[in-house]
Amino acid sequence: MLNRMLPLVTVLAFAAPAHAQDSANRYLAFVLASTHFGADLNGVNPGLLLGNRWPTDRDGLEFHVEGGVFYNSYDEVSPIFLAGASHRLARFDSFDLRAGLSFGTAYYATLAPTLERDYNIPNLDGFIPLVVASLSLRPTRNPGMEYRLTALPGDAGIGALNLSIAVDF
Repeated sequence: MLNRMLPLVTVLAFAAPAHAQDSANRYLAFVLASTHFGADLNGVNPGLLLGNRWPTDRDGLEFHVEGGVFYNSYDEVSPIFLAGASHRLARFDSFDLRAGLSFGTAYYATLAPTLERDYNIPNLDGFIPLVVASLSLRPTRNPGMEYRLTALPGDAGIGALNLSIAVDF
């Protein structure tokens, strides 16, 4: 049942209030590659996520939601959903440096019980929780692009760094 709820939650997350939609930016995030530490795992984890970000009344602070799929480190295609916030840390001549934190879940169809047993990662009917920290560069001359490095910490010294590019549409 939960694996059917993820697409519904993703669609509902993009149905933001009308006043927020006026200043919202929709984007596609292309997950390009990953590197893992603490385990010998698949190093190419491509993915595609649809995202929506909108500014707040506080200068430099944005909220976001993302949903999509990726090819996980265990050779499965996994749906993923994230929601969080990012803040501009610094503004340079040609880009903004941003930091963010997202919370969400990904579905690991066959491996969730193994992840729970071997790495102490919680498992709710195949869904595992995610906490994702990010640093990004957003060019000021082409504000429709964002280059992101995200860290996914895990238990037992296992984690990953991912490189992605987000393009507004």
